[in-house]
Amino acid sequence: MLLGIFKISGHSMMPYLNPGDKVIASNLSYFFIKPKRGDVVVFRYNNKILIKRIVKVSNDTYDVYGDNKSDSLKIRPIRKSHILGKVLFKLAVL
Repeated sequence: MLLGIFKISGHSMMPYLNPGDKVIASNLSYFFIKPKRGDVVVFRYNNKILIKRIVKVSNDTYDVYGDNKSDSLKIRPIRKSHILGKVLFKLAVL
């Protein structure tokens, strides 16, 4: 996936991303650098596509959480191979 557009459906990334917002993500970013703390990433988890922020990097695993801690799923660490891309832009709903 060079570029992908994803629509936000949940509340877990509020206030940064709101339901109905769309984001543009790309996997090109991670051909040259490793994912780092603070990146917002699109990834595959239990046959779903989710968007969360990387909060911790340990070896080859990444702890990810939503910005809205009261409405974010508890997710086990993910590997780089699960990451589909880094969110580059958000397209807010007006």
